[in-house]
Amino acid sequence: MRTRIFFALLVSIAGCTTTPEPIDDSIPILPGVHIAEKETPSEYTEGLDMARYIDAQIVRIPVDWAALEPEPGRFDSTYLEEVKQRVVEAYIRDIAVILMFAQSPYWANGDNDPPFPPLPSHYGDFARALLHLYSSIPQEYREDILAIEVWNEPNSIEFWPTYTQPREGTFVLVPLEAAFEYAELLDSTYTIVKDSFPDIRILGGSMASADVEYLRILLDQRAERVNFDALSVHPYARVDEVDSAHYGYAQYPDQCNESDPLSPPWCFQQGLEDIFSTLEEYGLGDMEIWITEFGVSSGYGWGDAGGEEEQMRHLEIAMDILEGWRTEGIYNIRAFVWYRLMDEVEDSFGLYREDGTLKPAGEVFRERAKR
Repeated sequence: MRTRIFFALLVSIAGCTTTPEPIDDSIPILPGVHIAEKETPSEYTEGLDMARYIDAQIVRIPVDWAALEPEPGRFDSTYLEEVKQRVVEAYIRDIAVILMFAQSPYWANGDNDPPFPPLPSHYGDFARALLHLYSSIPQEYREDILAIEVWNEPNSIEFWPTYTQPREGTFVLVPLEAAFEYAELLDSTYTIVKDSFPDIRILGGSMASADVEYLRILLDQRAERVNFDALSVHPYARVDEVDSAHYGYAQYPDQCNESDPLSPPWCFQQGLEDIFSTLEEYGLGDMEIWITEFGVSSGYGWGDAGGEEEQMRHLEIAMDILEGWRTEGIYNIRAFVWYRLMDEVEDSFGLYREDGTLKPAGEVFRERAKR
């Protein structure tokens, strides 16, 4: 697997800061899973074995800056070693890595708790902490890190909570001035990290939903100064509020209720198509898109799939859409990361149940991801 992944991506990594690469429909979409940050080292390695069993080729590993650098200039050696070991354990199992770097310590965010973003005066500290982390990983394992995702859903008030009121006409998206702040964080990160490691792929956006208004601001800023190599997106689906048998459950990936003014950004297929159209407006139709989070709970609550079989159906439809686009060579999807590997308490997004048994969606993932 490693040879296949790195041969396929080598050229685009080397050239991503300058010339866009043509879309190659022979390069498969890399299937991956998100492994939550709460597991102990032994639970994490067990999770990697489970990811390997279903043929996941990527794991998305969250890294907490607040835990890494609890005091200015003092890096927690235990936490640093834990992150390094997670990369090593993935390498041993022939699984590549996306590192998602977020969460700022109190001293950088104005004495707030995570997930508050850093103050602008500390954007450089964020970038230098990431550089310290990446530099600390031995080169032979560092090569297994396919990309670094800068922050998590900065366009959501949940993860950019300096804004407490959502943008008008939305229910969780930040006011658009926040996009300029995130673009500055990207600038600092890109400049500092790329100066030492020009070949690492920096993923920008990490957007919840197809937030094209926010995206346009990022692209305007990128046009002035390149600050990310590829776009990361989390195209989750909004609840279906049309009066039908499916009422109250998550919209299917090929469904989008245009009559619901809050729905269009929160649609999988339609949302991604809107993102691609926006990229084409900027002459970036061949930019890589990394879906670093997508999933749906197998529960029966509001916005869930409505059972394990329905969760499986969501996964099948989403993968059919992506594979169809790849076959046609029209959109440059590079990765599809399911959130998450395993159920936990009331969180039923997993491909595995809490007892470690594989759910129907996990069976489909394994069949579709076969190497």
